[in-house]
Parts: sequence; structure tokens; C-alpha cells
Amino acid sequence: MMPRQWIASVVLALAILVLVIRLVQKGHLDIAYCWLWLAVGMGMLLMVLRYDWLVQLSGLIGAVAPTTTIFLFGFMVILLMCLQFSWVISTHRRQIKRLTQRLALLERERGVPDPGAPSCDSSGRSGPQG
Repeated sequence: MMPRQWIASVVLALAILVLVIRLVQKGHLDIAYCWLWLAVGMGMLLMVLRYDWLVQLSGLIGAVAPTTTIFLFGFMVILLMCLQFSWVISTHRRQIKRLTQRLALLERERGVPDPGAPSCDSSGRSGPQG
């Protein structure tokens, strides 16, 4: 690896690590989601500092060039991110459903009218009077 590539790669990996840590500190990134990003930053730094490991791993998996291995790992990271987001969305969907059901039960106990139900007059008929 050329010195300019090495320096740029180290700076990029460190920038990602610092960015993730700062986002967690400021509360913009939840700590539950930062682990994958920290692993990406550490993996980038490890690949730059131990380039010989990347070359050996490329030979082990049968990749023609180390860049192929990097693209493979990038694709795996994207798949892991999609899996994590699907998991979070599923969890939130279940929580929203439970909260909606609880709210409906509480409103029914308190006698709060359902805003989505058609209104009825005193005679029990709904709709416009005419």
C-alpha cells in the first residue's frame, strides 16, 4: 500500500470512529445502534494497519485481489445493517400495537368517545338530519 493511501485510510477510519463516539456522546446516535458502526471503524483501521492479514484472508477465501475481500465485507456489513433495522422496526411495530390497544382500553374505561366512530344523535340515527 502506498504511503498516501495508508495515511488517507487511517485518517478515514479514525474519523469514522470519532464521529460515532461524538454522535453517541451528544445523544444523536443511540448506543444500541453504535456497535456495528464501531466495528466498521475498527475493522477499517485493522485492515489498514495489518494489510498483510487482508492479503492472507483474500487468499484464504479465494479472492483474486484484496479489494474483492473489502467489497465482500462491505456487502456483509450492509446486510447486517438491514437485519438490525428490520429487527428494530419489528420491535417498534409490536410496541406500537400494544400501546394502541392499551390506549383503546383506557379510553373505553373512561368513556371517551372514539373519534373514528360515526356520531349518533339522541334517536340513535347517524348521519345528517333532514
